[in-house]
Amino acid sequence: MENIISIMRQLQLTDKSAIQLNKSDPDYIIDLSYQESNNDPLIAAACSNFTIRLMSRTRLTPVSTIKGHKDTITKVQFGKTDDHLVFSCSRDKSIRCWDTRTSPVKEAQTYKTPPSVKADILSLDVSSSDRLLCAGTEMVSNDSYLLFWDCRQTNVLGCYGDCHQDDITQVSFQPGSDRFLASGSADGLLCTFDLQETSEDDALQITCNAMSDVSRVGWCGKDRQQCVYCVTSDHSVHVWEALQGETYCTVSDLTNSPKMPSDYIIDCIPELSAIDDKHSVVVLTGTHSGLLRLMSCSDEGAHQLTDLKNGHTATVRCSHWDSKTKTLLTGGEDSLVCLWSSEGSTKVLVTQTKSSGKIKSKQADDDKKPYSKKKK
Repeated sequence: MENIISIMRQLQLTDKSAIQLNKSDPDYIIDLSYQESNNDPLIAAACSNFTIRLMSRTRLTPVSTIKGHKDTITKVQFGKTDDHLVFSCSRDKSIRCWDTRTSPVKEAQTYKTPPSVKADILSLDVSSSDRLLCAGTEMVSNDSYLLFWDCRQTNVLGCYGDCHQDDITQVSFQPGSDRFLASGSADGLLCTFDLQETSEDDALQITCNAMSDVSRVGWCGKDRQQCVYCVTSDHSVHVWEALQGETYCTVSDLTNSPKMPSDYIIDCIPELSAIDDKHSVVVLTGTHSGLLRLMSCSDEGAHQLTDLKNGHTATVRCSHWDSKTKTLLTGGEDSLVCLWSSEGSTKVLVTQTKSSGKIKSKQADDDKKPYSKKKK
């Protein structure tokens, strides 16, 4: 744990790449996913122009662009076993699977929602074997759903409709598992499920109330299986024990710190949360000017680990911590993907799609959801 914390404190900018530089109001990065098992891994960046940009992790250079969605992409996820596959969901009410081995990248599967479900898809995840796909919907007519598919079939396998009473903003399978799932919602609830049970009532394991819209959900603790965490729209973090729902850590309003000012929370670093000390969590926060801050937080307060500077110039929307290479990826409204490592480079490569132009920093509303950009 201390060794990893030491690495975190040494993180600095290694590379950055822009998906677009030629517009005064550039398309921004909504979500990131990382191809973990490949020797030359790819990064998938969901962009606000309804495309997915595939980039080489080595130099953050563009590889290809996935086109097909007709509205804002709300989540992108590489397969866990076959990471040549990319799963995506969108406000066009579709869930798609893409094969990165084809050129151009082709759609391998489109998953159908039940005729009775007319809602946009806000979240998805695939299980560790790539056998099970789960997606969460927005609330329409007082109903929101967790939908399940066998990844090999297009028709829905099952549906939970009673656990949440608002938009289901996040779903997350327990790492290494096809059995346990966590979900988070704008109703303030985090739920966990045992999917081996035959009914929704029996599958529901714990329901934890964060008292505010849940924007991030994940698994942490030993082997990332012991605990669940959530980040809320009022800038708070909660950690619970995954089986009984015991509260391990609650950190309220991380932005209200004069010594360590931040405007929002991006996410937690699961590998560094609730491991040795179950009452602590490592959090990545940001400012609207692009400064990032890593903090170790507990019920006793927050302690700064390091600031990440000279990368972003606007609000950062997403991050991905790679536990194997001990590197951090971030994507933001400045159209940039940044790579941070303890072996930072003084020379930063910025790639671009067309002609260069200045990126204007813009401030986002604290409560603005990353999937809310409208069509142009």
